[in-house]
Parts: sequence; structure tokens; C-alpha cells
Amino acid sequence: MNGTAIRHVAFVSAVMTTVVAAAAPADDESDEEPAMFDSKTDLISLHYDHAPDRDDGQSAAADRTILQALFGAEWLERHVVAVSGAYGENARHFRRDSDAVMDAVWNDAGGWLAAHDHRRRVVGQLAGLWLHTLADGGDVWVKEGGQSDLTADVVRLLRRAGIDTDTRRRVHVVQHSNWNERQTTDADLAYTKKHTDYIRIKDANRFLNVKGGDDAFEKAARAHPAFGAHWRAAFDYYNPNHRLDFSDTGELMRILELGEVGIDAFRERFLTAP
Repeated sequence: MNGTAIRHVAFVSAVMTTVVAAAAPADDESDEEPAMFDSKTDLISLHYDHAPDRDDGQSAAADRTILQALFGAEWLERHVVAVSGAYGENARHFRRDSDAVMDAVWNDAGGWLAAHDHRRRVVGQLAGLWLHTLADGGDVWVKEGGQSDLTADVVRLLRRAGIDTDTRRRVHVVQHSNWNERQTTDADLAYTKKHTDYIRIKDANRFLNVKGGDDAFEKAARAHPAFGAHWRAAFDYYNPNHRLDFSDTGELMRILELGEVGIDAFRERFLTAP
């Protein structure tokens, strides 16, 4: 099973044709409280560029670990979509071998979308999923682990469906990296900032990146009964003895309001506790 054979494909075209009317623009509201993630209604769109850094592999394992630990395996298929190839000007550096870690982490949780191979199709699939969530009263949260070119394309498609007010209020894009912003096409970055709730956070490399790795973390991750296979695939892709780095998971921590969970705290909370 690969990125094109996932549970979303069968119903996306139906979603796009049936929910547009239901997702009519809502009036802007002033002085609103900052949006908070609602696990009952919202969708998390996990975007990985895999171009060129390999830290996305460890981030994918960390994202899966957090989400399943907090909400359970069945919840993932209804509230999470994972995408590889969410790159911008760095497209030529895409790492094809990243498919193996995406398969290992996401295939048993509904699959993942391969934007590198099927860019236009994936934009349509994401638009259908986001629109379905918005029509049902939920919000969309984008963990922008790569660049915003793909996000901009999806939002353009949504706005053509007549919900541009909603995207500014109900599509939340969380980004932590100066490098990711610099590698985003200027027009697409400007478009995303204008037409979504764009949330810029501090660079998570400060607390989720250790050169030379962390033996205690690696041992716990490899041996974990539920998540060990995911981490082993991530470590095969990017050797943790060189660097332990799942800094893109900082965006997910922000979405879930977990605070800055450092490497030791992550291991104790998600990889050693029952």
C-alpha cells in the first residue's frame, strides 16, 4: 500500500460536489478568542517535504506516537491526513527513499498522500477532506513541516468553492522554520498568510534536535510495543547516532497545546509510560 492507495480516494470526488453548498461563507467575527483544537470535530493535515532533510522521518514517527497515544488508533483515520512532498523551491531535492518511512508510519493508520508523484490529484484530495471537515463544523489544522506551496494550492481550490472567509478563520497553518518560509515560493507564502490563520512559532530545533543522538531515547523508541516499528523505520531513514531530530513536531505540539515537550520529557511521557 502506498501513498496513492488510501482511504480518502474513493469518496473525495463525492465530497467536493456535495458539500460546497453546505460550506457557505460565514461572517467575520471580531475580537474572537484564539482558536483551539477540538479533537471531536477538527482535522490535522500533516505536511512533510522530505526535501532534502531527513528529519521528516523522525517527525512522522513522533507525530504518530503523540496522536495515537492521546487519541487512539481508530481516531487517526477520521481526524488525520499525512502528506509527503509538501515542498516549494526545494522540489528538486525530494528524497524518494522517504516513501519507505511514510509507509511504515502511516499505512496502518489510513495511508498517506504522495504529492511528489500526484501533485494535482493530492491537492484535490486535500481540498475534499478539508471541505468535508469545514462543512461538518470542524476546523483544519496544518502542521507545516515543509513549505506552504501545497497549502496555498489547496486554499485556492477551497476559495473557488466559495468559502474564502472560512479559510481565514478556520484553516490554521502552524510553521516554525525560517528555512521553510525561505524555500516557499514568495507568492504562495504571501497567499497562505493572507487567506489562512497563519501561526508562526519559535523554531523547535531548540528543544527537539540533538547532534549525536540520545541513547536513552533511541532505546525506548526502538523497543516500544506500539510505536517501535515506526521509530525503527525512521531511524533506518535517518541515523539517530548522527542526529536525533523531530523538530517539525513542534508544530503539532502547538496545535495540541502541549507546550514545548523536550526530548527527555517526550520519552518519559510517550515512550516509557504505560
